[in-house]
Amino acid sequence: MAFKLYAKGLSKSRAGLRTLEDVSFEQPQGSIYGIAGENGAGKSTLLKILASVLPRDSGSVFFGHEKVNASTEGDRYCVSLDDLNRWRELIAYVPQELALDDRLTVRETLSFWTAARGLSSSERKEQIELAAADPLISEFLDKLIRECSGGMARRVSLIVGLLGDPQLILLDEPFAGADNHSRQLMFERLSQLRSDGKTILVSAHEGEVLEQLSNRILHLHEGKLRDALPNNT
Repeated sequence: MAFKLYAKGLSKSRAGLRTLEDVSFEQPQGSIYGIAGENGAGKSTLLKILASVLPRDSGSVFFGHEKVNASTEGDRYCVSLDDLNRWRELIAYVPQELALDDRLTVRETLSFWTAARGLSSSERKEQIELAAADPLISEFLDKLIRECSGGMARRVSLIVGLLGDPQLILLDEPFAGADNHSRQLMFERLSQLRSDGKTILVSAHEGEVLEQLSNRILHLHEGKLRDALPNNT
């Protein structure tokens, strides 16, 4: 059963300024959509709303069967952003700011976050084993976060976000400060996730990054969606 992400009429104002205005798009399962725009265009605001970190002023968001529509929200084949518990089980959100404790090793970081997400002992063990075997971080599991390069830290942050096998993955500037090797490894991992049927939204300042990675690019300008250009990926 194929699913889609539906965003309709999303708007947000802060301090009297409109940061997002009537943004609507649909994204099929198993695709990567890039979010492009200048600083202040609304990229992070859009991702934070989709991640349920920031409340929207208006609009709706749901993830459901391709034939679903707003009138069928609440159906078992449709999860609405307003159903926070179900929505947060569905998503992964990796913010631009690294949320890593630099006193911990990479392995300890995995243990901390599996516990923080309330996983059972057996689930925690399984998730840690899977994450530890991932080529993104397998070579430096016992390195302290403070000793990791910027690219390594970004890779750890991505792996933390993927704990729990999310279906909708939201990434805000995940390549910032990453070296070419780290960037390539992350590209490969995201491409594999897309092949596995995950739905991914990723923002980046570098247009060429999004062009290489994305099936489609959403262009934001002053909070408005100007266009949604298809890519050749």
